Amino acid sequence: MKDLKQKKMKTIVNGNRSVAVNPLSVIDRIIAALELSHTQHGEATRSYQAVAQVLAKWIPGINVAIHPQGSMRQGTTIKPMNQEQFDLDMLCWLELDAAQNAPEAVYERVWTALGKDETYRGMRNKKSRCIELIYPAEKQFHLDVVPAVPASALNGSIYVPDQELKRWCHSSPLVFCDKWFKKAGETLPRIHKIAIANARDEKIINASAYVEPMPEYGAFEKTPLQRVVQLLKRDRDVHFQNDTKYRPASVLLTTLTTHSYSSVVQDSVSDLFEFVLKVVAKLPDFIEVTGPVNRRTFAVFNPVNHPENFAEKWTEEHYARFRAWHTRLMTGLQCIAESRGQGMDVLLNRISDNFGKQAVIKAADALGADTRALHEEGRLRVSSGLVGTVGAIVPSTINFGSET
Repeated sequence: MKDLKQKKMKTIVNGNRSVAVNPLSVIDRIIAALELSHTQHGEATRSYQAVAQVLAKWIPGINVAIHPQGSMRQGTTIKPMNQEQFDLDMLCWLELDAAQNAPEAVYERVWTALGKDETYRGMRNKKSRCIELIYPAEKQFHLDVVPAVPASALNGSIYVPDQELKRWCHSSPLVFCDKWFKKAGETLPRIHKIAIANARDEKIINASAYVEPMPEYGAFEKTPLQRVVQLLKRDRDVHFQNDTKYRPASVLLTTLTTHSYSSVVQDSVSDLFEFVLKVVAKLPDFIEVTGPVNRRTFAVFNPVNHPENFAEKWTEEHYARFRAWHTRLMTGLQCIAESRGQGMDVLLNRISDNFGKQAVIKAADALGADTRALHEEGRLRVSSGLVGTVGAIVPSTINFGSET
């Protein structure tokens, strides 16, 4: 009888590492299940290429370049809360002089070009700084087309038209990702060893209407920086699911995370979870707060385009709610860290407080853990966190907790 109970409650080992010792292995699988699946990525790539062809066709006489941007380019996609569709972005760069072209006119040029194609005419939806293309529900994504013109050839910055305010807005999404975010992610935490595949060599297509290839699915493994950004975006979505007014923007969160990551990446840590805790702990340090109490201003500047302030609309209430979320997140992660060595049931219950019971069970089962036995003994309780996730497990992801 004793042997049977021990068999039921055994800790399953994956790659010579215990799930109970590595909570990030479970978290990694949960996040992987929220990314674009291989099929969805293929659908998004085909749609991206089709839109690029239409834009190149119907904006004649000037050079046009089409680029993926945002989370797709960064490799940090996360399915939004309470909806089935991913929010994907593409940049439509037009070689026009901002001084000689009104922002609303450039916006209308891209809007009109999309309307000349029968497929996209009825899919268009005007938003402040982009044109949303709404695809059928089965595709599980919508595509935001962002018009842009060059601002500076020296630093790669662009102007994006705000068609509601009728003004140009500074931005640098490609430089932000390629020269700053990805560069920061190349430096790995100072723990014993982390095996991460090299990123693929990008192929360049030479054409007057240049269309940059989408990053190939599965061509690179997730770096710790990418995974931490995804973890934070998911926890933010859960916490602010009924408070979208004060939810911190993804680009702001990515900026804070990258600053914090770079500030601690050279520190010596005993394991990867300790490193994640250090990154998350320092997030508020990179919000610039100036002025007297109750009249303060807040800034999270674009590191590659300083005039752009990702927190320009923040109020005291935005800041207070960010700090409240950050405190709750730190408490949750510390509880998870303290659960190591206390048994798999304790670990999974602690993780479920942040990520939901069903998501945790699915991830643990994928790692080979026998959650059925824990269910039978009543040792997996109902979580107060989010219950249930959707999406397929993405293969070839980094084992986030595999330090050796």
